[in-house]
Amino acid sequence: MTRRAFIIGLVLSALTTLWPTYSSLIVGSSRADFAHLSDALLIPFICLLGINLVLSRRGNGLSPSELLTICCMGMIAGMMQGEWLSGYLLGVITAPTYFATPENRWAEVIIPHMPDWSIVADRPASIGFYESLPKGASIPWAPWAAPFLWWGGFMAAVLLAGFCSVILLRKQWMENERLPFPIATAVLELTGVSGSEGTLSNLVRSRLFLVGFWAVLLLFFWTIATWFMPTIPLLEFPMTSLSAKRILLGKGFPPFMFSVHPMTIAFSYFTKSEVLLSIWFFHLLAILQVGIFSRIGFDIGGSDPWCSFDPAIGWQSFGGMIVFVGWGLWTARAHLKEVFRKAFTRRGEIDDSEELLSYRTAVYLLLASVIYLIFFLRRAGMDWGPLLVFWFGTFILYMGLARIIVESGLVYLRGPLTAQAFTWHLFGIAGLGPPSAVALGLTYTFFCDAKTFGVTALAHIPRFGVAMNPRRRRLLVPAVLAGGLVGAVTVIGYILHQGYHVLGSYNFGVVSFNGSSDGAVGIWSLTTSRIQEGTFGTDWNRVSFLGIGALFTCLLFYIRYRFPTFPIHPIGFTISASGVLRSSVASIFLVWVTKTLLLKLGGLDLYRRTAVLFLGMVLGYLTGVGLGILVDTIWFNGNGHKLNDW
Repeated sequence: MTRRAFIIGLVLSALTTLWPTYSSLIVGSSRADFAHLSDALLIPFICLLGINLVLSRRGNGLSPSELLTICCMGMIAGMMQGEWLSGYLLGVITAPTYFATPENRWAEVIIPHMPDWSIVADRPASIGFYESLPKGASIPWAPWAAPFLWWGGFMAAVLLAGFCSVILLRKQWMENERLPFPIATAVLELTGVSGSEGTLSNLVRSRLFLVGFWAVLLLFFWTIATWFMPTIPLLEFPMTSLSAKRILLGKGFPPFMFSVHPMTIAFSYFTKSEVLLSIWFFHLLAILQVGIFSRIGFDIGGSDPWCSFDPAIGWQSFGGMIVFVGWGLWTARAHLKEVFRKAFTRRGEIDDSEELLSYRTAVYLLLASVIYLIFFLRRAGMDWGPLLVFWFGTFILYMGLARIIVESGLVYLRGPLTAQAFTWHLFGIAGLGPPSAVALGLTYTFFCDAKTFGVTALAHIPRFGVAMNPRRRRLLVPAVLAGGLVGAVTVIGYILHQGYHVLGSYNFGVVSFNGSSDGAVGIWSLTTSRIQEGTFGTDWNRVSFLGIGALFTCLLFYIRYRFPTFPIHPIGFTISASGVLRSSVASIFLVWVTKTLLLKLGGLDLYRRTAVLFLGMVLGYLTGVGLGILVDTIWFNGNGHKLNDW
């Protein structure tokens, strides 16, 4: 940690949220809020690595530790843009007053249960944001003050709780269980930490790297050329879910999505083969199970927003995730016992000198954050039962996804269902009541589509911290939080400016603000309809599948305990029905086959030498997306093209 690294990190944090917001909302081009390691960070960070390559030749380049500091700050800042935070936060707190009509009855059913501090309660302020203000009018800041104050504290508490949790688990995950951290491994290769052979200067001289880089980039060149010359046939290469090929397995069966995504392939290459095998194996089983249910006419109801492609499989997978997280905590019980003993008594043999925070500090900050988060939802009107269930579901999904991504390297991933859906179907509106139901709707501000807010990125920060200069390592925590603050202020300020003074947010064309059922309006419409139904109780069919999934995962852990060489890992079962995973499974299968062949033919040496090919694919992909955005900005501004997806 140095002064120049901190300053550059703050600049990158602002840029990381600004460019994707401009690209998606104004230019109409590619987004950067799909991956847990966001393109919002990676594209400018790769540019920084290129600049640093030139500076290093002159003797004044950034050190690997400085590059990691900048990367860590940008990783968290990248979570502030798009559907990670700014889109749904601003959409959820403004939609009730703007979109309320006599027909949808929001003014009667939900708005009376919303505290004024939780939303933008002033309708003219919401109208100005969605439709823009008359020329010369100023932004009405007063109606925003209370929501920003309360939600700002809430988001800070969520981030801080997640940060402290992964710091407390760092030693368990890294040293006791030796989890692979595939995403961190790839980043460490690029920055050259600990004498890595994969620094950018070495990579660009590798033939394998150049093969991977140009193989992917040429596909983008071809696509961009078709924008200018429509006579050129479009090369429909299945690279993302936008272009994935659908393979029908039979009547009633969900289609198998085939795509070859460079980001998924590259990070999966650093993942254990048993994890890769389990992911594609259980996904195929999920497709078969859904198809069989469809053919026999078995149905437990519709899916909730941003959950699995089938509710039965989603609840089954969530039961597995509960056991997965519980088993991880049980495995870590000795470590956690020592951590809390050190925190509360200042005694104990465990050493926390290498951690980003002392265990005492981390534990007390975690407790303070949890108390505030509970207090917030209580003040928002949520009863104790739903509140505890919601935070339990949130904890399972946050810790589960963080652990899964640390172990699998899946950059495109959602949980099997949301904590909101978990709470809804355990209580129903009869058990929730309107105030709790509305408070539950407000939680979509930070947990809109089961990707989690920040913790999957935060899980990698302690791993990077260990690789940095130990003398000033603990300055990384305030630096990362400062980067997140700068990113949040930048993106929210820019969206408010564009909404009030330029376009009006309704004209951005994104689901967060255009009244789409896939955004804030859909959330409040669903909440209203469920409150009006009034008879919706506990869904025992879903709870039954939750139990089935939990029991099956227990069986998997038992088999792996008795037979350590058993090749199927429970991770695949916990995420088998994730909608986002559908377009990644083919890539994961190809990587599994490739790794298996490489290890059999050439062993670890060939496997390690081939890694640069996959790093080249990542850089080729990021360069292609960045080039497409640049072309859209210059020649197609406002009518851009979307090149990336999961």
